[in-house]
Amino acid sequence: MKVLYVTDLHGDENKYRESLDIAVEKGISVIVNGGDMLPKLGKRHLEQPIFINEFLRNYFSELQRHNITYLAMLGNDDLLAVDDLFEKICGEFENVHNMAGKKVCVGGYEFIGMNHILDHPFGCKDRVVMEAHYVPQRQLSPVAGISNEYGYDRIYNWMEYSRTELPHMCDILKNLPEPEKLEHTVYVMHMPPAGLRLGQLLYQDLDIGSVDIYEFLKDKQPLLSLHGHIHEAPDTEKGNWINQIHHTVCIQTGQTELDDKDLVYAELDLQKQEYLRKIVNVK
Repeated sequence: MKVLYVTDLHGDENKYRESLDIAVEKGISVIVNGGDMLPKLGKRHLEQPIFINEFLRNYFSELQRHNITYLAMLGNDDLLAVDDLFEKICGEFENVHNMAGKKVCVGGYEFIGMNHILDHPFGCKDRVVMEAHYVPQRQLSPVAGISNEYGYDRIYNWMEYSRTELPHMCDILKNLPEPEKLEHTVYVMHMPPAGLRLGQLLYQDLDIGSVDIYEFLKDKQPLLSLHGHIHEAPDTEKGNWINQIHHTVCIQTGQTELDDKDLVYAELDLQKQEYLRKIVNVK
């Protein structure tokens, strides 16, 4: 089975359309979107619901016309406050599945989604969790917050809150649905695993991947894991777009920034276990 994997589109409509055009042209019937789907600049509380209700609803309808299955989940830049709306719109289409915390079976393969991340320097703390021995990055925003319907529930002592109130990544992973055939299982996790340079930062020599995700994949040994979150990682001097944990292949395509004319994606042949990262100009 062939899959097109893309992530971190952040509401770039041209990249959405280009990924669909590529799938149609190449006869690929499954697209996986790894998170951070919605616009992140401007007023998110206004723009993200509009993007879901209007653009994504129309986009999902077009996917349905082309008989393409779409597996997707929101990421850390997509507000928790729009989760119910996203679930509702996905539910209007038989070919579209919100895979966050769920298992979706397609063509004999099991796809399991997980969209939590470790703490980062930015003020919006939606979907942030902790893990043992994790050292948070220096905060760039003086006030942290978790989104509600109209704004953010402000957390003024974030460091104390993060140590005492946040769930741990290992517990999130433990509660994911169990696969039946690990050799036919693909985990889609917005956060990359540690130690593989899939989370390599550009502005400092740091791989911010998750140790808990690494240990989870090392123990489970699925066929494949798909990641995103750190756009620049594959194109940094030390970064990778593909690596392995024993028999498990881990892929992090990265992505260009908003309104860049290039789209980054991967073509995955699950049966042949052939994986290609591609960069194309958006028409």
